[in-house]
Amino acid sequence: MTAWFTALFTSGWISVIAIFVLWTVTIMAAWQSPTPAAMLRSFVPNAISGSALLAAFGVAIRQGPIPVLAALLAVSLIAFLLDLRARLATQAPGLRRRTE
Repeated sequence: MTAWFTALFTSGWISVIAIFVLWTVTIMAAWQSPTPAAMLRSFVPNAISGSALLAAFGVAIRQGPIPVLAALLAVSLIAFLLDLRARLATQAPGLRRRTE
């Protein structure tokens, strides 16, 4: 009974399925917003970061080449930092220190 489940993981297809689910949920969440295009733009860095991590997981499971794994992890980190910068920029006024 668990042979198909094990095969799903060892083949790396679990990553493909997870990436598909991630993008489907991202697009559906943006679509529910009053401004879908703007919301999707704000979600994209996070989705790219997650996709790169899931792809790296798939490569690692299949014992793929280390440079590909390193590149995927680097893409994930860069996308995460871009997302973090964008989020902090919108909250910048609230993060300023008050010294009066």
